[in-house]
Amino acid sequence: MTTAPAVDRKSANQPLLDFAAGQVCRAADGWHAVLHIGSAEHRIWSKQPLTAAAHYAAELPLDRDFEARAHAATRLWRAMNGRAPGSPFHRLSKQRRERLCAALRAVAAYFAGESFENATLT
Repeated sequence: MTTAPAVDRKSANQPLLDFAAGQVCRAADGWHAVLHIGSAEHRIWSKQPLTAAAHYAAELPLDRDFEARAHAATRLWRAMNGRAPGSPFHRLSKQRRERLCAALRAVAAYFAGESFENATLT
């Protein structure tokens, strides 16, 4: 997060982050905050001290974690605006969970000395 000027009336009306409702601490790499908005917990980091009256912008590096960061920023924005946060990042479908469970059973059976055919039937 970084501070951002309110560039127009619409952005000036954006809700401010409530740091009193969470935990803020200073570390060697900057400021860390854990915000509780609704039922979700949001973790943010800033190079600059966090103040309640400032407007903030998300800085998202275009690295291998960009997709997860963008998803987290969207969930924070939705929570700040009173909307449902949406689905968690990387939610597994029912079919994928079932396949993973079957694979784990097969591996466990293999290490217990069973054959692959017997492992998939249990």
